[in-house]
Amino acid sequence: MMMWNIFIFPIVCLTLSILYNYYYGTPINIVENPANNYDYIIVGAGTAGCVIASQLSKSGNASVLLIEAGGYFKWFSSVPLAAPLLQGTEANWAYQTEPQTFSSIGLRDQKQFVPRGKGLGGSGQMNYLLHSFGIPEDYANWPVGWSYADLLPYFKRTEDAMVVTTVSVKEELARAFHNAGIEIARENTSLILARHTLKNGARWSSYNAYLNKAWDRENLHILINTFVTKIIFDKLTARAVQIQHQNGTMDRIKANREIILCGGAFNTPQLLLLSGIGPANELKKYRIPVVSHLEKVGENLFDHLNVPIYIGLKTPVSVTLNKLMSLSEIFKYYAFGSGLLASTAILGTGITGHSGIVFFGMGSADESLLKDIANYHTTVKTSTDFGRMFAFHPTFEQTQSVISFCGIQTFRAIFPSYANSKQEGFIYLANCLQPKSRGRVTLGSSHFSDPPIIDPRYLQNDYDIACTHKAINLAMDTLRTRQFMELGVTPHIPNLDECNHLKPDYSNLEFTKCLTRTAGLTSHHFGGTCQMGNRHDNRAVVDEHLRVIGVNGVRIVDASILPSPISGMPNSVIIAMAERAADIIMKIK
Repeated sequence: MMMWNIFIFPIVCLTLSILYNYYYGTPINIVENPANNYDYIIVGAGTAGCVIASQLSKSGNASVLLIEAGGYFKWFSSVPLAAPLLQGTEANWAYQTEPQTFSSIGLRDQKQFVPRGKGLGGSGQMNYLLHSFGIPEDYANWPVGWSYADLLPYFKRTEDAMVVTTVSVKEELARAFHNAGIEIARENTSLILARHTLKNGARWSSYNAYLNKAWDRENLHILINTFVTKIIFDKLTARAVQIQHQNGTMDRIKANREIILCGGAFNTPQLLLLSGIGPANELKKYRIPVVSHLEKVGENLFDHLNVPIYIGLKTPVSVTLNKLMSLSEIFKYYAFGSGLLASTAILGTGITGHSGIVFFGMGSADESLLKDIANYHTTVKTSTDFGRMFAFHPTFEQTQSVISFCGIQTFRAIFPSYANSKQEGFIYLANCLQPKSRGRVTLGSSHFSDPPIIDPRYLQNDYDIACTHKAINLAMDTLRTRQFMELGVTPHIPNLDECNHLKPDYSNLEFTKCLTRTAGLTSHHFGGTCQMGNRHDNRAVVDEHLRVIGVNGVRIVDASILPSPISGMPNSVIIAMAERAADIIMKIK
């Protein structure tokens, strides 16, 4: 095995890198010196930007410039289970949240790490590839033209463009989960096998499905490693973007028709604010000239907060680190695009009302990697830390009962398999699919290179606690079904110092409340910061045609326009919305 690691593995990596570049190609329309003007300028080559660039350039009748702050993703971005590894590279914006008051107690400085894709394909190149359109009720209060029924043709178009695979019921853990859904069989509750956007065992994102198709179009130019620093307005009409090239030189490029922002839930509101669109008081604080006072830019930020629940197994049917690193699995992936590495290890999802679970069929965990990307504590805390962390407790006595504990190691408490690469087990991620807590994104400074201030305000609304408790109950219900019991499941109850004053039982709301506030992690499903609505809705930043209200020539197409969360993973919804947005822009609908 040592000889394999030293000599063979690097050769495999080099070969995969060559094959990746051959298979996915290099765009011939990457430019270093763009033209002075284009019909459409798209800011951000993420999930939506790749779709918009491909669709607007398809007819050949319009010139399109796609600007991306990053470059290319490394070859291992194509390996489904390699997603966490990308968080430690230059392909990650590497944002952090502000210290959270009501959550993230087990995280260093009570901050969540917020990975966002920086490069062609954006976060679609580093997510877990789950395919979902949510449920019809998610769209009930969206503006005219954006109901579930309105989007159905675009859902179909998305599935035609993407390659969607479903986890096989032949896998023993997947079959147990599927049968648990049948056995539980209650109203408003369903367990389904996971669907992924995978092709031949490799990641398949909008970068692959859309932008690759536009590689050779003469009317599409792609500018990489380039920052858009602000939008230039003539009175209330957007005329150009100001950019900074990789070498530091500044330039302006004119837009003949429109500028389309596809930077995501953080970068899009940041760019609007830097360009003078947003709350006037916020802009004046940084001496940014006000182009248009738009109160809700950066507001309405939401996300799903996942609570990890570790389940031990007696039967060897899960994914383990030991299995992943075996010569046979690496050979299967390298030679045939199959095996454990060709999956994300996510086997299913469940929903009951507004509460949801994700079924991750892997038990062993790499402490050195996961504790850092999750920002979990592994050090002793002081009484001062505990006092700050438990500010949400209503009484002095409750606070003091917890302050007396120290030496907590959150990661090891949550993941008992941290030191055992052969450990069989799986993890449920329990969350509230329709949280009521809302945060905001604001400027950190007036300079484009400084990160925005991100404050999700997780769990500020107590509804989210009760909603997550129901999700945890659903997870526990599955473990009491026949096939799971035959596999020898044992739910692990973490010994968290913060929660030791409570009865350690998943049915105990006070215990799960403490667990959720201590160990909950971002699901990376951020949205809502440039909310879509009608022009008379004082909560809206864009109208139903995705035009920024109060100015001309700017639209937004990304997760920031979502009025409310999706009951599932939003990536495929963003692709469908981008398909419809392209039709709107081209006046097809």
